[in-house]
Amino acid sequence: MSLKSNLVIQTAFLGDLILSIPTLMRIKELFPEDKLVVICKRGLGEFLIKEHIADEIIEIDKSNSKSYRVALLELKKFTIRNIFCLHKSTRSLLFAAKIKAEKKIGFTSILGFWCFDDLVPYRSEYPEVIRQFAILETIDPVTFEQIICKDYSYLNNSSLAEVPDYFAFRSAAPAKKSGKKIAIFPGSVWATKKWTTEGFIQLANLLLNSHYQVELLGGPLEKKLCEEIAEQAEGVKVLAGSLSISETIKSLAEYDLVISNDSAPTHMAVYNNIPVITIFGPTTLNQGFRPWSNNAAVIENSELLCRPCGKHGHNECPLQHHYCMKSIQAIIVFNKARSILNIS
Repeated sequence: MSLKSNLVIQTAFLGDLILSIPTLMRIKELFPEDKLVVICKRGLGEFLIKEHIADEIIEIDKSNSKSYRVALLELKKFTIRNIFCLHKSTRSLLFAAKIKAEKKIGFTSILGFWCFDDLVPYRSEYPEVIRQFAILETIDPVTFEQIICKDYSYLNNSSLAEVPDYFAFRSAAPAKKSGKKIAIFPGSVWATKKWTTEGFIQLANLLLNSHYQVELLGGPLEKKLCEEIAEQAEGVKVLAGSLSISETIKSLAEYDLVISNDSAPTHMAVYNNIPVITIFGPTTLNQGFRPWSNNAAVIENSELLCRPCGKHGHNECPLQHHYCMKSIQAIIVFNKARSILNIS
């Protein structure tokens, strides 16, 4: 008998993929003899293999329909027990419909009954980790008991209530470090989710003047921004563009604190069990993407009635003022960083 596999479809952004990890690990616990295969966006899956989270990955170029056809051909070599469609989109649903499997599980939608054997409610009021974890409730009695008739919406408020153990990342405790090394990620895919360049410059200088070691990280597209910050913060080291996603995630274990916008680096830090400060602008905690950690802080202007202005932010502020980010002062972020590092 050929080895069976479980297939997870998660072709969202990197942050969403990282937030899938508790679900992926539970699937491996439920089916220890099976392979775990993950479908994800091109360029994002390498770390899942290197971290031994997935056994195989198949990457999709979402702008190229041919890549879906190639993926379907690759999938023919697997005997698939279950498909778990974590990505709540029509394109992912139609893709899942073309794959042969013993059972297909997805979130409730207009077309869901046509493709999936089991449908699971998408609980928009819950944190993203639990929303995704719920995909297992029809086949896993323990997960069902953890979710049914419970309200986890309280986890999305500004108090950052403690993460339930069952849904937590299973990260090892970080090694004791100097307490002085800080990683800052000033970029984001969405322009309005970026704190101001001036804010990052002021923060970097406050940290440097207090004898912290500051390094700027991000992808190749964020290198220019990081260099601009470094030009006015002498002593900052720019690593943006020099590391792959997998290398970046692994490198964060060396830091004492990560400071990031509401974007993937927040979740990278949490995966490494590193304290994190996340700066929220156009997005809000009740959308479900809080730092999934008990050692995290959120900086935001909660007085603005225009927040949130969208699920992901925009390329420019819809009201042309961007107060959600411009009103956040560097000294507030600095004091929070100092507080976290002194406690750690």
